[in-house]
Amino acid sequence: MASTGGIGSRPDPRSAAPKRFIVFYTPNGTVLKHWRPTGSEAAFTLGRILQPLDPYKQDIVVLDGVDALSAYHGPGDAHQKGTGQALTGTQLQEGNFKGSTDFTAGWADGISIDQKIADTISNSTKFRSLEFGVRLKGATVSSRLSYRGPAQPLPPEVDPAAAFARIFADLQLSGTESARRVAERRRVLDAVAADYERLLPKLGASDRIKLEGHLAAVRDIEMRLESGSAVGGVCKPPEFTVESDLQALVNVPKLGKLQMDLLAMAIACDLTRVASIMWANSSNTDPFPWLSIPEAHHELSHRGDTNEEAQEKLTRINTWYAEQFAYLVAKLKAIPEGDGTVLDNTLLVWVNEHQKGNTHDRNQMPYVLAGKAGGAVKTGRWFQVDGKVPHNNLWVGCMHVMGIEEMSFGNPEYCTGALNLG
Repeated sequence: MASTGGIGSRPDPRSAAPKRFIVFYTPNGTVLKHWRPTGSEAAFTLGRILQPLDPYKQDIVVLDGVDALSAYHGPGDAHQKGTGQALTGTQLQEGNFKGSTDFTAGWADGISIDQKIADTISNSTKFRSLEFGVRLKGATVSSRLSYRGPAQPLPPEVDPAAAFARIFADLQLSGTESARRVAERRRVLDAVAADYERLLPKLGASDRIKLEGHLAAVRDIEMRLESGSAVGGVCKPPEFTVESDLQALVNVPKLGKLQMDLLAMAIACDLTRVASIMWANSSNTDPFPWLSIPEAHHELSHRGDTNEEAQEKLTRINTWYAEQFAYLVAKLKAIPEGDGTVLDNTLLVWVNEHQKGNTHDRNQMPYVLAGKAGGAVKTGRWFQVDGKVPHNNLWVGCMHVMGIEEMSFGNPEYCTGALNLG
């Protein structure tokens, strides 16, 4: 087994390219016996589910044995807690989002790791972070990953046309038109901020906290307007053609690839250094018609371990998700940067709200990491951890890789230091 000690790897000072952090989320757990590799740390064979990543074995870390301990605590059902705590490691607030049986929950009660990292590495980019969605329904704790702070979820953009317009449209403008548009936006934001400032003294403590969060977001946008629309990196704004009915279930594969293309190019253009893509709500009820699977994913995940048909279909679903992860890895690896690629300067993390659907097990979570983060992450290995290692330790390790010198994240009761990724 590999060591879990240390305080994590420090950034390589020789790396001139910026570092990036990306989260890739899929729901309902996996089939561990078909996910887990065999062999040793350096000489391993990927399990059936992760076989699509075989061409990129030297670019990945299969992280095996980390437990989402905090996600067993606080309000909400298992899916709510697993999703809301996936990136925050902080229990949910009380609230009115209905879960299974009599469970209810509110939003997560802390910042998510992507936003924590964005506070450090995205201060000079046009977008602090970008959140993409594929097959998301509603605005609940089950359809949100990223949190700017307590009860401040960031909604993913599910429409590629809207995402393209927001991210890339200004790059096509002349200097004069771009300056005019920035000035107009700044005037609107100044007026909104002034209204917020006048309202703050009249509010109670709870409402005041929420409004201060909104005000901070407005000021953050104003700061980013100062950076204009300049781009960096290997930037080729993608050509974009709107296809009809992209939101239809059968078109999920097209929709997902389009969202990943937009994400990859936004990263390459250095328009942001932090991004996420959420493929579906936790407890996703959609079938997979493109895989000839008519049953709902969530319902399949609750069938027993001895149901071979269900286990086979779940394996096929998770293999398909591995193919999508491999697609994003390939996109980032294909973009040259300095002496390497954009992937070499990125840390991409695949997360889930469970390890196993029918028991809602959140131990031995199925994490896969890709990219070296500028040399700070040791890839090409099956990293098995010893004992009860909280997933908050993983996020502290990611913070260290990104240059954040702190020793705790999320609920401190379920954080014992940093998982060393170097």
